[in-house]
Amino acid sequence: MKLNLVDHLSQTDLFSNIDKTEVEVFLEKNVYNIKEYTKNDVFALAGDKVNYLMLVIDGSLIARMVSESGKYIQIDKIDAGRIVAPAMLFASQNVFPVNVIPEENTSVFFMHRDCFLSAMHRNEKLLHNFIQIVSDINRFLSTKIHSLSLKSIRGKLAEYILQESDKIGGENTIRLTLSKQELADKFAVTRQALSRSLSELEDAGMIIVKGREITIINKGCLSKEE
Repeated sequence: MKLNLVDHLSQTDLFSNIDKTEVEVFLEKNVYNIKEYTKNDVFALAGDKVNYLMLVIDGSLIARMVSESGKYIQIDKIDAGRIVAPAMLFASQNVFPVNVIPEENTSVFFMHRDCFLSAMHRNEKLLHNFIQIVSDINRFLSTKIHSLSLKSIRGKLAEYILQESDKIGGENTIRLTLSKQELADKFAVTRQALSRSLSELEDAGMIIVKGREITIINKGCLSKEE
């Protein structure tokens, strides 16, 4: 398991440009454990303390907010290799800002923040990588705030479709991995409003929708949607 864990960690951004031998030393000199979660578990609730470095080894987690009416807003999907709430780890108020739940069977690496801090003092590359990860969070949040607060539903959909296209090398045909309800939750809108906006984009000649398959007809117009 240890050798397998070294391989997993070596492929993450946190251990980027760090030799496997250094990763082995990191594991040998520090106390850690790995916890397993199923889709029916709750990983963390908003307000829970963030006292541990938490790195997803396998599977994925969903970070989401819940409004008073019970509507879900998906903030982020935390895939294997990513750290959970890195910006909260050394914050003065080190608590989860949102609920976090497993999307599937998920394995997470845990190390107490004091132990992790000592490890970063001993390894400048590890410290640099962690600072870079936290800095990138600011850019992600700025983009997320702009998308949620300033863009129309059509704009959010257009942006999402283009992002999914970029993930597969700019292909014009994508297949949605989220259902319409999940997509509506992601954008904090009703399913009906989402379907209406999707139809409007199709009527405008920007896309063709066939079930979960979307073909982009006019990327230029999609990119101008606000």
